[in-house]
Amino acid sequence: MNESPWQPYLPYNALLCRYDEIGTKGKNRHAFEKRLWSELRRRLAPMGEFSLITERGRIFLLPKDEKAHFSEEDLLCLRHEVPLISGLASLSPGFVLQPELAAIESCVMTHFPALHAAFRRHHGEAPCTYAMRCRRSDKGFPMSSQEIEIYFAGKLCQQFPDMTIDLRQAKLQVGLEIRQNLAFVFFERIAGAGGLPSGISGNVLALLSGGFDSPVACYQMMRRGCQVNYITFHSSPYTPPATLTKVADIARRLNSMQNPGKLLAVNLLPAQKAIRDLCSSRFRTVLYRRMMMRIASQVAYKLGDRALVSGDNLGQVASQTLENLAVIEEAGTMMLLRPLICADKWQIMKTAEKIGTWELSSQDVPDSCTVFAPPDPATKTHLPKIKQEEKALDLELLLQQCLQSTCFIDPQDYSETPAEFV
Repeated sequence: MNESPWQPYLPYNALLCRYDEIGTKGKNRHAFEKRLWSELRRRLAPMGEFSLITERGRIFLLPKDEKAHFSEEDLLCLRHEVPLISGLASLSPGFVLQPELAAIESCVMTHFPALHAAFRRHHGEAPCTYAMRCRRSDKGFPMSSQEIEIYFAGKLCQQFPDMTIDLRQAKLQVGLEIRQNLAFVFFERIAGAGGLPSGISGNVLALLSGGFDSPVACYQMMRRGCQVNYITFHSSPYTPPATLTKVADIARRLNSMQNPGKLLAVNLLPAQKAIRDLCSSRFRTVLYRRMMMRIASQVAYKLGDRALVSGDNLGQVASQTLENLAVIEEAGTMMLLRPLICADKWQIMKTAEKIGTWELSSQDVPDSCTVFAPPDPATKTHLPKIKQEEKALDLELLLQQCLQSTCFIDPQDYSETPAEFV
């Protein structure tokens, strides 16, 4: 059952939140559920306060403050926010009822005609197929799940003779959950982001650029339960202020999917100038990125982050061959995670559209990697050769010069604050 654009407005009085992976947890499941509940409350705050009912594998949310049902604006909020909530498999707005056949029948027969009419308005004379899916965890209920499905199929198909039953891909679906203390009727299912609740797996520091890949890598780490901080590099005055404001806009968008992470900016120019003047042009890109790894490792330790994250995608550009990736990673002193390493580019772009970073990344703004870019970058470097090149550099001095420029950027207003911890 999927959310469809033709779904009519119905005065739903509750939400059913489902999770998948959290259900595999043991004694610590409560911690995961608590984190998911916290994220749901934060993301759905425009809908008001909720009362919480937890059942195994399910979270029911009911409106507080004498709010009898959700408004059309509330449902629009759901459809916008739910697909981006990490840890949530799906959510259905629906009706909480007494677990009695009379109450269930009254609800279905009252609201199904609006669903059928909306389908006809949207699809015209297209075939209309129907199915009910019933889950009955209360075995004391006098009818089995199959008996309930047959019962309602008879009633609804008699009232709407244009419908035929299709148990696989029905256009009109009724969902029913019967539990010991409540029943829940629903007509749509909105897919969530899945995975684990953001923040449950610890903090990481992501190397965030203005491109398409690194924001998607950040999102994938959020789906695995990580709280993501960001570090970005610029080459002022060779790169314009828009280099940082673009990244700040991306960070602001990503932060809407988690408790806001910190954004730090580092001027890489001192290292880039030295590499330009003292090293072979063919190795510039790899040497730049090795310096980024050193800087990011230092910053991550200061922030208390447990790993670095990059948007590397195997074979996409010259610096992302197996040989170059290994040489670049060696310069860091912290675990490096690459969630997109095997992703197809179309998958990355599709995810960027889904999470709302595609348009931001599409803006044509220079980044630090384009400064003094070599015309002939090496695609297969070897560590001994790179270390020989680095002997011409005062790495510790360059590291400190770059770190001294580090500042926090507020993604909301672009204000900068020196990062005094470095």
